[in-house]
Amino acid sequence: MIENFKGIEFVRISSLPEEQRQQIWQSFQRDKIIRIVKDQALLNDCILHKDYLSWMSQQEKQVLKPVVERRRRPSVQNVFSKLAFK
Repeated sequence: MIENFKGIEFVRISSLPEEQRQQIWQSFQRDKIIRIVKDQALLNDCILHKDYLSWMSQQEKQVLKPVVERRRRPSVQNVFSKLAFK
């Protein structure tokens, strides 16, 4: 998945799983999608590996955030029991 050309580590969007490809095309900053000419071929769907890792980290946070928020919410039962004994 990670390619290297002249010291530039990059990921081709077309080499990613379908779900990630769709998410990247929908949410990734267009100015971070780069073009690389390699072996006389234009690769126009590349992103720097560090940008890909950053994007993946953000995606994981968005998925995990609702789960964490649900755990932090006090239940109605706990709220009433605390009020009843004050």
